[in-house]
Amino acid sequence: MHHTQDEKNITIKKTPMHTPRLSEAAVAFPRGLRVDLGIHTLFFISGTASVGPEGQSMHEGDFYAQVIHTYKNIASLLHEQSAAFKDIVRFTVYLKSMDYYDKFNKARDDFFANQGLSREEFPASTCVEARLCREELLVEIEAIAIIK
Repeated sequence: MHHTQDEKNITIKKTPMHTPRLSEAAVAFPRGLRVDLGIHTLFFISGTASVGPEGQSMHEGDFYAQVIHTYKNIASLLHEQSAAFKDIVRFTVYLKSMDYYDKFNKARDDFFANQGLSREEFPASTCVEARLCREELLVEIEAIAIIK
């Protein structure tokens, strides 16, 4: 593979991401990682759920509200880095049960429409059933975003 001189001199800088919406004390990992690569910046959002500023679970038993709260947490992490929800290129969604899949699609479509995204602009996505870190949480979402 041929590399130009500029490509060889790119410095990679990694910075943890934070938002006042999410407690740092509640987790043993960064909420996200900003990776600056020259003219591009990647954002890797850790698994995020419907959690409040003190680390408390929010909207217990209300699946739709948990999805919306989770997306708002992700949007806030990006906003703190001067990025936006529309910059997301990939989601991995973990549902406590695939029985929630149709409800998830409805909540996702509503939130994305509120963000001004058409179906053609939706990020790539994978959805799987998984055991989540807390019994009361019904959804957890990871994201990758990129800006220039």
